[in-house]
Amino acid sequence: MESKKKFFFSLILTFLCFLVDQISKQLIVNNISTIFPEINLFKGFSLVYVENKGVSFGFLSQYDISFYLGILSVIISFYIIFLIYKSPQKIEAFGLSLILGGALGNGLDRLKNGYVVDFIDVSYNNLHWPAFNFADSFITIGAIIFFINIFKNK
Repeated sequence: MESKKKFFFSLILTFLCFLVDQISKQLIVNNISTIFPEINLFKGFSLVYVENKGVSFGFLSQYDISFYLGILSVIISFYIIFLIYKSPQKIEAFGLSLILGGALGNGLDRLKNGYVVDFIDVSYNNLHWPAFNFADSFITIGAIIFFINIFKNK
């Protein structure tokens, strides 16, 4: 019974991550891209509108591979669901759920639009991080949790 509860919680967390990602992107598309070119929230942190046709940070964006990346994320998502189901630990399932929610959010964008909407823009002095979105954040945080758990248990 505990395994079913863990799996159900993981699917709810995945859905919530997906929902936050998709709603935030729609808000950006409806407002930043059409009304304001950029909103500076505070020094070094802005909201912008970027269409990312590549992988992380726009890498490989010169190639027309976004649709294929979307298909790949769907295939990987099925594998992650399997890993969540088989996961012996709640923390591992938690990390995988974050990864899955982000992968589904960006994957849907790629299949639907041919690009991913990135909008969080962070800089410090002369250092500028490429724009990203909540899905990217969920994937990164989930991967960190997942790998820390792996190393901790070895």
